[in-house]
Amino acid sequence: MKEAKLFLPFSTPPSLSEFLDILSVKPGGLAAQLTKYVYDAFFVGSLDLKEEYRRYYCVEYPTLRYYLAIVHGERFEEADLDQTHIFRITNLPQMVDDFQGGTYLDTVLEVLEKWRAGREN
Repeated sequence: MKEAKLFLPFSTPPSLSEFLDILSVKPGGLAAQLTKYVYDAFFVGSLDLKEEYRRYYCVEYPTLRYYLAIVHGERFEEADLDQTHIFRITNLPQMVDDFQGGTYLDTVLEVLEKWRAGREN
């Protein structure tokens, strides 16, 4: 299994237009094309671990928490486990991958966290 680079718990992920908006990227330009790669890596091409557990592993593992700890080696806070989705991201586009010289991951995660917190309140 390919090693996860990032886990993102979300009740509802943003749409592409919301994602562009919260990152202050205008649609239709080069920045939007590059940002779409990030969106796709986070929310389209990633694996939703809660859905994966529900579909395939709930018979084998007694709880989601146990499944995540045993199979993925990750422990999550209760608030994260309560989210509707837990996205497991294995491939990051260059602009957000530290190993490829990307510098925007922290910024993107910070803005997503603010957006998520605003939606939950």
